[in-house]
Amino acid sequence: MSARVTGFIVGLAVALGFAVLISLLPASWFLDTPKRVAVYVVCALAAPPTVWLLQWIGRLRNLEQRRTFFWAIAGAMSFDSLAIGFAPSLYGQSGQALAWTASALIFAFATAVMAGLVILRD
Repeated sequence: MSARVTGFIVGLAVALGFAVLISLLPASWFLDTPKRVAVYVVCALAAPPTVWLLQWIGRLRNLEQRRTFFWAIAGAMSFDSLAIGFAPSLYGQSGQALAWTASALIFAFATAVMAGLVILRD
């Protein structure tokens, strides 16, 4: 399997796992500002381990690690955008909490891409 396919599938799987995890969180984690700040901090701190995990998968399968990483991010973003748009109940949040969930996911992707650019430089 190519880096493109492997990365995309892994990204889909990781996004599904996080959607299930998010569904277990109380809405207050997204609605109360101090708790929401903590969610954003966790998103940022999760960026380097995400890169390392995807780098390891690329290495394990003898794939180009940078390409594997960016296709995984594309897969996860595709999953989350479609799921929030068409199956928002998957995240267990509604209303304002769902909007903040989407915002936190966008922030998580941004920090992961930044970490990927730093860790996986040419």
